[in-house]
Amino acid sequence: MSTTVVRQPLTQTQLREAILSFAQKRDTGYLGTVGPDGVRVSPVRYFMDNELNVYVHSKGGQKFTNLQHNPQACLLVSTPFQDDFHKVQGVQLFGTAQIAEPGSQLYAIVEDLCPWNHPDDTRLIYLHVERAVYVDRITDQIKQEWVR
Repeated sequence: MSTTVVRQPLTQTQLREAILSFAQKRDTGYLGTVGPDGVRVSPVRYFMDNELNVYVHSKGGQKFTNLQHNPQACLLVSTPFQDDFHKVQGVQLFGTAQIAEPGSQLYAIVEDLCPWNHPDDTRLIYLHVERAVYVDRITDQIKQEWVR
C-alpha cells in the first residue's frame, strides 16, 4: 500500500485517533464482501467501539452467505465528494468478520454497546479491523495506512 502525504505523516497513534474520531461520528457505510456469487457491496448502519471494532446489525442478505465462505470484509465510510471530485474524507476498514446470532454470548455483549433499537431477530456482523486506509482531502492532504 502506498502512502500519499503532503505534510509530515501521522504517527500510528495519531492516525488511529483520526480514524476513530471520523468513523465514530457516522453510522452509515458500505460493507464489501466476496463469496460464491462474487463481490457484494451493501449499505449498512454500523457503530464502532473505542478499539476500532465495527458492529453491523442486519436481517440477512447475500453478505451473510459471502461471509460464511470468506470472512474477509471491508467497510467504507466517507463524506460525499465535493465540487472537484477530489475533496473527500473517508476510511476503508479491512478485517475479519464474525457472524453472531441473537442469544449468543457475543451478541449479548454487543447489545450493551449498541446506540439504537433494532428488531430482535437481527443478526450481528462483528468486524475485527486489522488495517485501515484513511484519506482526508478536505481538512488536510493525507492518505495513510494504519495497521493494528
